Amino acid sequence: MPGRQHGPITFREQHDMKTRRQVAVFLAAMTAPSLLALALALALAQAQAQAAGCGLAGGNTVCIPAPDHAGGGLDRAPRRDDDSRRGYGAGDLWQASGRVWRAVSVAPGDARWENVAVRLPGDAFGSHTVFAGGPMRLVSGYAGPALDIETVSAGRMVTTTLGIGGDGRLDTVALQRVLSARDPGTFANVVRVYDQSGHGNHITATPDHHVVHIGAVRVGGIDTLSWGEENGAGGFVLPEGLKVAADGFFFGTTGTYASSNSGNAAVPMPVLLGQAGSGREFKAFMGSYTLDGFVHVADTRSPDLRTDLVITSSPAATGVAAGPGGYTLQAGNAHVTLPGGYIGYNADGGPWFVQGRNTGQWTGIVIADHAPTTAQTQAFAASAAAAGDYMPQLRDVFVAIGDSRTEGFRVHDGRNWPYLMQRFARYQSYDFAVSGATTRQMLDMLPAAETVARGAARKVAVVFGGYNDHLPAYHIPAADTVGNLKQIVSRLKAAGYTVAIIDEAQTGGSPRAAVHDAIAKGTIGADITIDPFAAGQPLANVLDHETWDPDTTHPNQAGHEVMAKYVWDRIGSLFSK
Repeated sequence: MPGRQHGPITFREQHDMKTRRQVAVFLAAMTAPSLLALALALALAQAQAQAAGCGLAGGNTVCIPAPDHAGGGLDRAPRRDDDSRRGYGAGDLWQASGRVWRAVSVAPGDARWENVAVRLPGDAFGSHTVFAGGPMRLVSGYAGPALDIETVSAGRMVTTTLGIGGDGRLDTVALQRVLSARDPGTFANVVRVYDQSGHGNHITATPDHHVVHIGAVRVGGIDTLSWGEENGAGGFVLPEGLKVAADGFFFGTTGTYASSNSGNAAVPMPVLLGQAGSGREFKAFMGSYTLDGFVHVADTRSPDLRTDLVITSSPAATGVAAGPGGYTLQAGNAHVTLPGGYIGYNADGGPWFVQGRNTGQWTGIVIADHAPTTAQTQAFAASAAAAGDYMPQLRDVFVAIGDSRTEGFRVHDGRNWPYLMQRFARYQSYDFAVSGATTRQMLDMLPAAETVARGAARKVAVVFGGYNDHLPAYHIPAADTVGNLKQIVSRLKAAGYTVAIIDEAQTGGSPRAAVHDAIAKGTIGADITIDPFAAGQPLANVLDHETWDPDTTHPNQAGHEVMAKYVWDRIGSLFSK
């Protein structure tokens, strides 16, 4: 497979190598107001969270999307001029104030949108829904247990069952109680998700890999099942008795993904159906080993088939359906149909569903055991949009191109700085950054960025990379780093983006001098320069463990908070012009 030499083990080894090799750093001014900047950023985050009715569970719950529902003036019913000229296509969905419309025709000046009846996402497939579960009601009328979670309090493991009440809401009072009582530095791990479909197909945490959290992220006011690179590999296993046909199933999620590329190069899969290694499994994953940002699928016919679908990091219904004619994938208003393949049954009796490392923040999971109709998959997406206040009609686009410092290395629950920026406004966000990526590999992310630019309104891209180029595994000269960044910026601008470049950090070994000089001379022709690492700026001192990981290379969670605010202050106005 192309690029496999840059696979998972290599990436992790590269990061370990960074730590070993960093014996010198550029010392920034010790008077840099990092604590003040951090305090301001956290205060803003708290205000945003409270405005969204989020609350700060344990002091650090992240809530997206922004409480401002305007979404660039799209919080209204669609009009006749919401047509192909504005980037809409037949079948697209539009949600505002809990009502959903579908585009019947998008002829210029004469678009026709019809109302779509919505219930709940798990109702879309009727009796064929064999699993529906998560932190919200997914099946009409359901009231009962939703999740079992485990926390550590005073050094003792505590298991709590959270239920969904008659009002259809998760018992957040009980959740807040256990979150407040947990020991510092620990998480609330989800160990069971109850099936709301009535089939009793409850899913349980992968043994010895309880890594899915709750209480860290809310999407549309709903708590999520959250993964992240630092969570580690692990997820859920379905009952062995549950089977779905190779040419007849649906797997869908509601909520978000923090990455639009491979969230972690070790296991870049949002879903694996069938027993791993059996030769009969089906995989859907983002970015492949080529780091291209497109969704890939794999079965026995193809170990790696690239689609033209790109996953948004903004709230959306995402799913894959298998039918006799092949696979259909959807993410919000984006969808693609592929030729068929074989998935097969899990004949060896092992786990039917295993979740690898992932960057999902899911409010729900739905699985159906038949080939759904187009109407059913649209009903799933429409119901999810209404339940979670998703706006698939958004046309402003943000793209991040970068490496681990943007992807969120050593960050739990996918809370990287591009994801955090969604607290400030509504737009379609795409984070193509991947841990370990060089500027050469970032060039491979451009086709996906160019794809999501088509039909978009305002387009903003931020580029941040170059550090990995100097590592012994690559030996990319600084001149080549500058040349690659120049090409990345040029192609993004040709695709219609306003491009901002983040200057290199003060980490030892980084090509900061070469990149900084090229930016100053205009060699890298970005529209905006962002430098939070300059003397006197909040992230100047990589030895400051308030905002930096001890490896002096990666912003920690507080550093990502600062980055989100710092970057937004310099690009946010572009979405209001």
